[in-house]
Amino acid sequence: MMWRWDQGRLKYFQFDTLREIAKVLVKFDHLDLGPIEDKFRQNIMADTGMPFAPDKKDYPIKRNYKRVFQCVFLATFPTKGPQENTLLVTDFCRDLASDNGLIKNVDDYFLRYIPKFSFPFPAFDGYNPNDTRTYPFCAILKFLIARQESGLESKISLDEVTRYIVANKCTGKEDLDFYKNLTPNDCDEDLRQVREMLIFFSQLSILKYYNKHLYLEPLSESTKKNLLHTVLVPEKRDPASDALDEFMQMTRLDSKSVTPEIEAFTDVPLDLEFIEGDRKKVEHFRIERSSLLRKYYRDKNPEAKCQLCQKDMRGVYPWTDYMLEIHHLLPLASTIKISTSGTSLDDVVGLCPSCHKAIHIYYRNWLKEHNKSDFSTKEEAKEIFSSALSAIKNA
Repeated sequence: MMWRWDQGRLKYFQFDTLREIAKVLVKFDHLDLGPIEDKFRQNIMADTGMPFAPDKKDYPIKRNYKRVFQCVFLATFPTKGPQENTLLVTDFCRDLASDNGLIKNVDDYFLRYIPKFSFPFPAFDGYNPNDTRTYPFCAILKFLIARQESGLESKISLDEVTRYIVANKCTGKEDLDFYKNLTPNDCDEDLRQVREMLIFFSQLSILKYYNKHLYLEPLSESTKKNLLHTVLVPEKRDPASDALDEFMQMTRLDSKSVTPEIEAFTDVPLDLEFIEGDRKKVEHFRIERSSLLRKYYRDKNPEAKCQLCQKDMRGVYPWTDYMLEIHHLLPLASTIKISTSGTSLDDVVGLCPSCHKAIHIYYRNWLKEHNKSDFSTKEEAKEIFSSALSAIKNA
């Protein structure tokens, strides 16, 4: 079974961007985009802030971005006939576009997506319902959990995906012991596109992609159990013979389904005073408490210098190793960005515990004063961070 994905479009796979794309797509659901291509392009570019190039009459958005919409379960088009330019949005798309949907954050999205995405993928050429169905995200995550349980570093490279998972014809349906006992085999599959699939997948809060590997955070036993008994159980249904029907079935959402809570171990405590029970703030702290993100930041910034007070924590506390915490500069509901090299550090800074706590208290007071639960834009979040820096420096 050949593993395939979309290539060269990673910035469109950012979860925050997917939500904005979804809000535009639902406005054009079941419309023939042919006669209104210019209107559609203007709307999607203005509302998402993303380019949809090239802007030529013979290059409609469908031609260049159809696979993006399909891979992330947002929308598709009939493959042929008089309706071939008719946009068809999915349950996932409608839910992402709603302010009150099932999918509240990036984890809600992936925990519903993982057991559904399978090869053969009906959006790719050559769909055959009789082929053995493979659930790549289930297989990868089971492999990572198996490594963690075996006491090995829980990571996988593109080459290891090829030699361990593809070469052994893993389907994602096998139990954990199967993945613990895997041995590498030769495989001549070309999986260059799959590198971007791994980076897309790394947006799940317990995963990070850096140094050409996908890493899994240390998980609690309850989280492992929840994942193995819910999310990592591929959905059971007979594939549709028609590719369009199969895609629409694959992207259905069950309103009764409940995604499990997942959380990684960390030695950085929650700032309960700041969180005050707000879910977005809890999610924000999960980003900042990521042991993998902290390791990644440390690899790039070996000096333990606070970006606010500029103190070298090793000098202040010589018995400590690297007493810095990660601070995420973007709105509380924003995910960590991904780039062509993996998890991005563009919007995180390292702060000493005192400065970090002071920043969050400043946020709490500012949001309360302005009657907000979150910052409205990335620009606003960074502006308030700059204001907090000035206030703390001048205190």
